[in-house]
Amino acid sequence: MEGRMPLLGEKIEDRKVKTTRGIINFPSHYSGKWVVLFSHPGDFTSVCTTPIIAD
Repeated sequence: MEGRMPLLGEKIEDRKVKTTRGIINFPSHYSGKWVVLFSHPGDFTSVCTTPIIAD
């Protein structure tokens, strides 16, 4: 899967990722939950992650 976007429902390998809430093991940290991956052009731009984040 390296170098391409995962398909809906496709499983991916667990990896450590740095987040604004610390280091997590992704995707096992969200086991049993749906996860949406998205990208934005950069911090402090008109498309900022702040309005998108929800717990």
